[in-house]
Amino acid sequence: MMRRRFKQTGMKVPSAGTHILRHTVATHMVQQGVSIKEVADFLRHRSLDTTAIYTKVNLPMLFEVALPWPKEGEIT
Repeated sequence: MMRRRFKQTGMKVPSAGTHILRHTVATHMVQQGVSIKEVADFLRHRSLDTTAIYTKVNLPMLFEVALPWPKEGEIT
């Protein structure tokens, strides 16, 4: 059903199945501070390694910890 609906809308998505919904929910959960263990339990993952991918796509948190790009002449 998901693939059919995405096709009807004409949206270009990397995965038109239910995986995109699971991925979106998991990403939002991580961004809201839900632990990886809780996300894994919610998604019924057997391994935390499977769930760990969602920590890599947490762009708002990456922006918080990323250092500013050095300007020319600032690198020592």
